[in-house]
Amino acid sequence: MLLDRQRVKFWQKWVFGFMAIIMAGFLIMIPLSKETGCGGGSTTSAITQLNKDIAKYQAAVEADPKNVEAWRSLAENYVLRANVQTQGSAAQEADWRIAAQNYERAVKLLGKQKGAAAKQLRLDTLQQLVSVYLFLQDPQMALNVYGQITALKPKDAQSFYEMATMAIQAKDTSTALLAFTTFLKLAPDSADAPAVREWIAANSGTPTPTPSPSSSAGGGQ
Repeated sequence: MLLDRQRVKFWQKWVFGFMAIIMAGFLIMIPLSKETGCGGGSTTSAITQLNKDIAKYQAAVEADPKNVEAWRSLAENYVLRANVQTQGSAAQEADWRIAAQNYERAVKLLGKQKGAAAKQLRLDTLQQLVSVYLFLQDPQMALNVYGQITALKPKDAQSFYEMATMAIQAKDTSTALLAFTTFLKLAPDSADAPAVREWIAANSGTPTPTPSPSSSAGGGQ
C-alpha cells in the first residue's frame, strides 16, 4: 500500500536523521558512566551535565535574544535531556515541547536574515523541529512546519511528498491532495508517481491527469 510505503520511507529518514542528536547524547553519557558505573547513576549524571548546559545556553539567549546559535543549542540540549528521561514520562514530553519552542524561536530569527547560508540554516532548523513534533506524535504541528519547508523549497519534489505523507497522518486529505498534485508536477516520472496517482484518484473521486515529462519543473531545489 502507498501509505505503508510512505510511512516506512518517512520514518527511515527522520529516525536516521535524528541519530546524530541521539549519538551526541551517548557521547555525553559514556564518560559519565565510566565515572559513576552503569545504571541510574550514569543517567542522573548525564541529566546533571545537561542541566548545566541548558543553564548556560539559557543565560546566552537572555543576554542576547537574537543569538540564533544559542537558541538552537538550547533546543538541542533539551532534546538530549528528553532522550535520557524516563520513556513516556511527563518530564520527557515537557523537554520536547520546550525544545520545539526554542527551535521555533530560532526559525523566526532566521526568517529575518538574508542569504543562502541563513536559508540553509533555517531549513536545517525546520527539519529538527519536524523531528521533535514527530517524537511528540503531533502530525498537525509537523505538517505546519512542512508548509514553511515547501515555501523555502518550492521545486523540491521530495519535500512535497513528505508533506503529503504527514498530511495523511494528520488526517488532512485536502492538504495531502494538494501536496501530492504538486509532487506529480515536479516529478511525474518518479517511481512513486503511479502509486501517488492511484491515491489521488481514490481520495479525490476524479482521475488524476498524467503530467507529461516535458511539464516537469525538476525534483531539485
